[in-house]
Amino acid sequence: MSYTNTFVRIAADCPESHAIEPPARGKTVPVHTIQLGLLRDAPYHYTHEALVVESELRRDPEEKETRAEIVKRVRSKPIPCLRCSSLAKRYGWGFHFDEGGKIAVVPAGSAEYRAFEKRKDLQQVHAMRNKKA
Repeated sequence: MSYTNTFVRIAADCPESHAIEPPARGKTVPVHTIQLGLLRDAPYHYTHEALVVESELRRDPEEKETRAEIVKRVRSKPIPCLRCSSLAKRYGWGFHFDEGGKIAVVPAGSAEYRAFEKRKDLQQVHAMRNKKA
């Protein structure tokens, strides 16, 4: 699912009120860490599909799959939306989708995050909860 003119807030049960860096885990870099880096380095550059494709390309540099093959694979099945992302559920990062569906990451606890929360021109949605209510 792709959004436009939407602000994805952190999950209601997110353990962090201010954004934190996801901790490193072993030798492989988790996809959510790759996505955070991409979005911080290039705000409003990626659509959701482009973000998923680029993070797949970077996830395993040794993989021989081409960009075209990854695009085909990504388009062949539903892509979980960023409301499911650990960034918004556990680590305190919100997402702003502009009118073209391009994404910027917004740290909870920041003035920018509070400003997006107040905007009436944006659809406001929370990330999915970590546990059932």
